[in-house]
Amino acid sequence: MSQVAHSARTLRSAALAGLVTLTVLLSGCAGLPGYPAATDTPVAQLVAGVDCQAPNLNNNGMVFPDGVSAQTDLTATHPDAPAPGMVPTGFEPVAAHRCTFYGSVDDAEGRWSAVTVETRTGDFNALLAALAEPNDQPGLNQACTADMEIVPELWLEDAAGEALRAAWPRTACGKTKPATAKALELLELTDSTVLPLVLQIGREALDAGCAMSTSTPELSLLFGVASLQTDSGEVGEDLQPIPVSPVEIPSYAGVDGASVCFYTVDPAAEPEPNDGIDEMLGGMMSLQFGTFDSATTLAADAAALLPAAASALQAPTCTTDPTRFAVLWPERAGSRLDTAILVELDGCQRLVLPGRHALVPAPALLATLTA
Repeated sequence: MSQVAHSARTLRSAALAGLVTLTVLLSGCAGLPGYPAATDTPVAQLVAGVDCQAPNLNNNGMVFPDGVSAQTDLTATHPDAPAPGMVPTGFEPVAAHRCTFYGSVDDAEGRWSAVTVETRTGDFNALLAALAEPNDQPGLNQACTADMEIVPELWLEDAAGEALRAAWPRTACGKTKPATAKALELLELTDSTVLPLVLQIGREALDAGCAMSTSTPELSLLFGVASLQTDSGEVGEDLQPIPVSPVEIPSYAGVDGASVCFYTVDPAAEPEPNDGIDEMLGGMMSLQFGTFDSATTLAADAAALLPAAASALQAPTCTTDPTRFAVLWPERAGSRLDTAILVELDGCQRLVLPGRHALVPAPALLATLTA
């Protein structure tokens, strides 16, 4: 899957999350995504060792692109973890491992998504009793709160090194019962380590302060002059673009440098089944994104061209899509300004400022960026 498909999928997931929340408020939560109806739990399968880097454990709100190489996706070299289950009779744990998928870790390659693994030891009687509790069954028209619980993975390990993935007993709303978390806190924390999962930002982009993926200038043009109406209309009714006040353009006076991030436009993604979500969002998902290619800096003489960008001529109508573009972050006295300037390096070769129409870039600036 391309980076643009990943980006579009992430935006679409956020929209779906909003719809799920509204549905929860209207009809209760039992059986909805994130609020599974409580059912009988099978006995856990024993495996040879704990694995918090298994690829099927990254489902607590973390979205990773498909098809990335093993060099940048360390989970790809691990087998799937077994399904969570109840602790089998006779299993005697000597350690509990709680895996929390949150945060990141940096190394020479860049910034990785990460999992924090806490190891706890001690008297396991309270934890085993808590894990043996049955799931509560939802009642008719069960009413539940609409908050989404992020549940860590829990592994138990015995003296022989065999391990199991434990299931957290659930309430009627699919939330974890508090006894398990309380019993875990009673155990002694003996180790905590952070393990890398998937490379999110390469070292060059990280050092330059560049995102690995960003929207094309066309998206900035769209949302600089319009937004989606969200404060009126019935659920399911088409959302219409409405005018918004122009964004105030910052002053570029005194700019003495700029960092530049170069992007290659991703091929257009194949549309996914969306049950009308794309239409509801006004086609936002069809817009393209760019993947980080390289980075550089502008010296003071080239950066001196940027103040004129605020008063540049409006670009003529053009529909030629770019294949490459640059995101410029002006700097003043060593501090990066909050507002970026986007320049299409081919195609229409437009310059885009927030809240403004497409402008004609200074020829000297365009020449510097395309050299």
